[in-house]
Amino acid sequence: MSSEAVDKQVEKSASVLERLNLSERNWKFYAAASVPPIVAAGLALWYYSSRTSEASKKDDKKKRQRKAKKAKKSADKSESDEKAGASSAAAGSTASLGGDEESPDKLTDAQIAELDKDALKQMAQTLKSRGNKFFQAKRYSKAIELYTQALRFDQDPVFYSNRAACYAASNEHEKVISDCTNALNLEPQYVKALMRRAQAYESTDRFRDSLYDFTTACILEDFKNNLAASSAERVLKKLAEAEARERVEKRQPRLPSKSFIAGYLNSFRSNGEEATAEEGETLSKADTLYNEALGFIASQEYAEAIEAINKAVEAVEEAGVAKVAHADDIYSLRGMFHFLKSSLDQAVADMDKALEINPSHVRTYLRKANLFSEKKDLDGVDRLLDRAAEAEPEDAEVYFQKGQVHFLKQEFAEAADDYERASKLDPEFVYPRIQLGVVQFKIGKLKEAMATFDEAMKKFPTRSDLYNYYGEVLAEKGGTDGAITAFEKSMELDKTNPLPYVNQAIAVFQANSDADKAMTLIRDALKVDSECELAVAALSQIYLQMGMFDESLTMLRRAVDLAKSEEEMVSAITFRETTSAQYRFMKEHPELLNKMMGAM
Repeated sequence: MSSEAVDKQVEKSASVLERLNLSERNWKFYAAASVPPIVAAGLALWYYSSRTSEASKKDDKKKRQRKAKKAKKSADKSESDEKAGASSAAAGSTASLGGDEESPDKLTDAQIAELDKDALKQMAQTLKSRGNKFFQAKRYSKAIELYTQALRFDQDPVFYSNRAACYAASNEHEKVISDCTNALNLEPQYVKALMRRAQAYESTDRFRDSLYDFTTACILEDFKNNLAASSAERVLKKLAEAEARERVEKRQPRLPSKSFIAGYLNSFRSNGEEATAEEGETLSKADTLYNEALGFIASQEYAEAIEAINKAVEAVEEAGVAKVAHADDIYSLRGMFHFLKSSLDQAVADMDKALEINPSHVRTYLRKANLFSEKKDLDGVDRLLDRAAEAEPEDAEVYFQKGQVHFLKQEFAEAADDYERASKLDPEFVYPRIQLGVVQFKIGKLKEAMATFDEAMKKFPTRSDLYNYYGEVLAEKGGTDGAITAFEKSMELDKTNPLPYVNQAIAVFQANSDADKAMTLIRDALKVDSECELAVAALSQIYLQMGMFDESLTMLRRAVDLAKSEEEMVSAITFRETTSAQYRFMKEHPELLNKMMGAM
């Protein structure tokens, strides 16, 4: 398989959003906490602040010191005059109670209940103003006391939020959450309270609640609140990575979908040569089991193939390597299945054993190169392919894989050279021709690309995957009608491959927003392969564009379960959580739906 082949399947799921034509304005609705605009804003802010001169920093420090000193002096004066000031503010009101003028904290609830509305507001604002001075002086206990007194006179959401700020400074996060919740009960669109509660949720690892509050703040401020947006992205990253890491640690190794495995295996010229016995001899038990495994692979019975190859390894270890003709192939094949199950350490161990038995085993170098590509170790891939080329200088697959490494590095001219060499070495190898056409499209050589695909389709008229890849290239370049035709041809040639069904569904949806036909095609794909990751991802996004949030979330949860790698899982969780947060906003703030849609 190409060094890109496994990544390509992952990228397909991640690129469904783009292929469904979600613009930057759509992002505001479908992925409020998505990365690109947030990262740009964050980097710009960092760059600007990092350019501040040392002299400016010193001046700012002096200003902060003077401000703090002034605030402390003001707070001290406020504290010493508190009783007198408070009594004066309440003079007219307390006189009507028939008693002496009293400090606000001395008034009983009954006395406060007798005050008129204006007096209550005046007393509360006076106490809040004094609380603000103590807050500025970082005397949080006194500020809390004054905000608490203010709340006795007026249940103002600002007082709750200000007291929450004091609790935040003291790392009393549960009290922050409580006060901000009280503030939001009084004023549901109070962004400052939302931001403070979100930060407290984040500090207590309640990332989902934090994300919701940051997302709500983004929507309420028309996605112009850069702090809310960057905070949402940060929390989303924490949430997705933490869940993905936990899932990967706990889950048992499992194979990906049949369509994924078939795509992987079909991109190799061969999975291994069948073992044959010399005249007058019989095959060893291990070689016989190896042949059975190859047969199961051919019929896409992958669980049975794994069982057979595991038994073959046991038989090798019982008989000894010297008595098994295909011992290297046996370990290499088991290593490949470990790789497909994401058991990378076990895969490396088996592949190393195969190379120990046969240091010139090219197929193992290619499989191990795939593994290193999955780990994003392209230097390691280069070393392995060089070893493969030393062992077999005229092997077409070696140059195909070298081309794929250049492709991943966006070294397209070098990639094209390797694809052409691979095609000349083995004219029956279809994948170098496919990738050559893709590269030509990438670098704008459209006529050459069309000629490459036309020639390939004449030579390989029954290759379903060729027409599917051709359709993908056309779709990427905006040739929707041609893409739909290519996908149709691919489905005619192989009704068991779910990918052209999904790709045609996306093309149809892009062309005329025919959601019914698109969903029918995707459901057909899921009938072919119920675990097709691309079909699940595409269906979730079509549901989302149609406003069917419950159905979309069901598919997104399924996508998380099907994710093969931790990286792919992070991506799936990210889409699930952004969708969930905004769906929750729509349910809790239906009156603001027009505002949300207007931000799109």
